[in-house]
Amino acid sequence: MTAAAEHTDHAAGADSRAAELLTGLNPRQRKAVIHTGSPLLIVAGAGSGKTTVLTRRIAYALATGRAHPGEVLAITFTNKAAKEMAERVSSIVGPASRSMWVSTFHSSCVRILRREAKVLGMKSNFTIYDAQDAQRLVAQILKELGLDTKKYAPRAILHRISNLKNELQTPDDFVPRPNNPTDEVLADVFKRYTSRLRLANAFDFDDLIAETVHLFGAFPEVA
Repeated sequence: MTAAAEHTDHAAGADSRAAELLTGLNPRQRKAVIHTGSPLLIVAGAGSGKTTVLTRRIAYALATGRAHPGEVLAITFTNKAAKEMAERVSSIVGPASRSMWVSTFHSSCVRILRREAKVLGMKSNFTIYDAQDAQRLVAQILKELGLDTKKYAPRAILHRISNLKNELQTPDDFVPRPNNPTDEVLADVFKRYTSRLRLANAFDFDDLIAETVHLFGAFPEVA
């Protein structure tokens, strides 16, 4: 068989595979699977086939040569959903799925941060503080400042720090409201808390996404 014939057979096989992936889909699902170019937002209720569309979309991109397995990133919110997605993708594309990133937001961010930790002045073996670790650290800082932990509850302070991080604010970004003692305490604790995490070579759970966003924005070559 000539090289040209082999190429033709391969192309025909790819076309057949791509067509097969569209079997059984309704018109809107099919449209979502084959969509290219601009970002695509799919809004659908429970049981409407979102996971089917997403997994077929990944397989279709591979079958049509639009993407290689190592270029696929599929992210979801929960570990359970990520596990289901990984299993569904694997059942459709086979061993090629091992080269893909199919995980939760936080798992993907941890993977990126461990690889690029040095850029942020951290070590790759950083610790991830859970809610109890973080609350304990805030309580310790409040005590060191001589503040009443009943008046300034560590849990409440940590909740506000968490909200600020989820809004991608750093201690330098946060400006206390005038004549607001609670805000002033928050600003001081936020700075000390961030510094102490750094000293401990640690991130808290909120940092995982916030620091990854910062990493991509501050270091274009990493992005």
